[in-house]
Amino acid sequence: MAIFRLTGIDNFEPVRAVPPRSVSEDALATVRDLDEREEMEPWIQGILCDTNRTPHGPSEIVDILTHKLVVRGREGLAAFILKGRSFGTVRPAHVSHQIFRLERLEGLRFAIFAATGNVLDEVKGQFVSTAKRLGCHYCILDAHDLARLFIAFGFICPRDGERLRSGRCSCGYSPANITSNLLQQEALREIATTHNLNQPAAAIILPTGAGKTRVAVLDVKRVGAQLCLYVAHSHEILESAENEFLREFAAEDIRRFEAAPAANEISRINLFTIQTLARNLAALDGRRVDYMIVDEFHHAAAASYRRAIETLAPKFLLGLTATPFRGDRQDVLALCNNNAVVCYELRQGIECGVLCPYHYFGCFDDIDYSNIHHNGQRYDINDLERALIIPERDAAIIAKWREKADGKATLAFCCSHLHADRVAESFRSKGIPAEIYLCSTDRDARAVLREKLRRGSLKVLCVVDVLNEGVDLPFVECLLFLRPTESKRVFFQQLGRGLRRFVGKEHCAVIDFIGNFQNAYRTVENLGLEPYEHGEAAPESAGSRSAKEILNLPAGCAVVFDERVIDIFGYQTLNPAFATRHNISRILIHQYRKVERRLGRRPTKLEIDRTSLLDSSLYELVFGSWAEFQRTLDR
Repeated sequence: MAIFRLTGIDNFEPVRAVPPRSVSEDALATVRDLDEREEMEPWIQGILCDTNRTPHGPSEIVDILTHKLVVRGREGLAAFILKGRSFGTVRPAHVSHQIFRLERLEGLRFAIFAATGNVLDEVKGQFVSTAKRLGCHYCILDAHDLARLFIAFGFICPRDGERLRSGRCSCGYSPANITSNLLQQEALREIATTHNLNQPAAAIILPTGAGKTRVAVLDVKRVGAQLCLYVAHSHEILESAENEFLREFAAEDIRRFEAAPAANEISRINLFTIQTLARNLAALDGRRVDYMIVDEFHHAAAASYRRAIETLAPKFLLGLTATPFRGDRQDVLALCNNNAVVCYELRQGIECGVLCPYHYFGCFDDIDYSNIHHNGQRYDINDLERALIIPERDAAIIAKWREKADGKATLAFCCSHLHADRVAESFRSKGIPAEIYLCSTDRDARAVLREKLRRGSLKVLCVVDVLNEGVDLPFVECLLFLRPTESKRVFFQQLGRGLRRFVGKEHCAVIDFIGNFQNAYRTVENLGLEPYEHGEAAPESAGSRSAKEILNLPAGCAVVFDERVIDIFGYQTLNPAFATRHNISRILIHQYRKVERRLGRRPTKLEIDRTSLLDSSLYELVFGSWAEFQRTLDR
């Protein structure tokens, strides 16, 4: 079995353009400060971009990244053992368990050991001997190799060695080769097929934070569109999109319009809010629109979008969205001939390493929602304000935030402007910097607030019906759900605000206050981040699956419910309208675990009957028998 070098890995071909002597000490210092789990592993996953993932991944083989790799023209399964800043000197005790686990990987062809610190000879010897015994080709990468790799793929600036943010360095450097993540790579391949088939429209469904706009920009450049319109419903989204276009196009080719454009102002790339475009369609009379991008495409069911699309009749229409489902059941995908070229949701984004996992805490909300008027779609805002704005609830929110996310940049989703004011004031009264961020907050003030939250001088931003969509805040590490979240679309949008990757961010804490509001039980379904709608059948019944499979959480995610929240789910489940195998199996497991924690051991069938709202007969109905339920726990 032979040793191979970094330059022998075909997937890393661009590294050959980075001369070894060009790596600066600053770049080496940055590499030595990388965390193996939060930076090195996601970066390498992003470089490899293989949508056909192997059956072995970080969730199955602890501390080992596995991926398909091509070395000197030969493809095979590769295993990466990564050691970052936590290991200034790598000793046998630090890696023996990982080297041993290599033997569990069937069909392993390449073994790679990458460390940013010093590696003792004994460690190298153990790794090499194991690789040879397994019949693997092997490679050892040091900080210098990793610096070349991350410079080549646009993660580190070759000038000053700084990490790049949004594809740019503070020194002004922007790499020619910006690495697309594996979901973006898949989208680019599929949209190329759409063009080859001469189809006039397509939709890209990717999770929040996965880089939909980047895909659109690259495709506009690839097809050579001479008149492109980018349309969104907010100025914040346009600002983010403009930055993406500036990576690939000259500044003089890009115009962002906030008022009616003159005929001679139309450029190659033109960014409009839908409000501005709808009022000024005549400015584009007689012009052939080559490419039209509609961001947050689920809004395109509105008359203003439909009129713009019909009037402009673009040669190619691309819709971008993370949440194509709508509460009114309108089919927005029909606008692009139902041609959804890729459809990945938050779950896939988390499990492939593009997004970070969440740790969810479902906290009991001592509010009686049965006394609050509900019109069949939503609660009355005035009634909600009277119920939610009370000192006891404010104190409970702050106490839970300090317990689970003290000091972390936080978005608090509130039900109204008055509610947001009250929550922000409650945090400030306890010495925690907090501000409100509303649709009425002017654009300059919004930018200042976002920057203060990023720098840490502001800890909590209380928002109402803004920041659900389109704004890039990767540094946010905590989400507070302080209003009833009945819509799956809104739940996903809000959750997505906290799942973007960021340096040092291991997970996003989600603190959700759950009372007996309408459809509260659906929270257990939402947390699976599943692609099917509420009310649709689950793909499998509860039988023959493990408890972990039934709860069905994305890799790395965790969920904890207060006991009284589980009781709320139980009461709602007793309603025959809600009694589906899809949600009950999960709720039954949560109820069983609640009793188990209370007793300090597994409860018996009789103890469930004596202590629980949902008795053993329901377990037998859902799982087939009590014995089968017990086997489910053991799987």
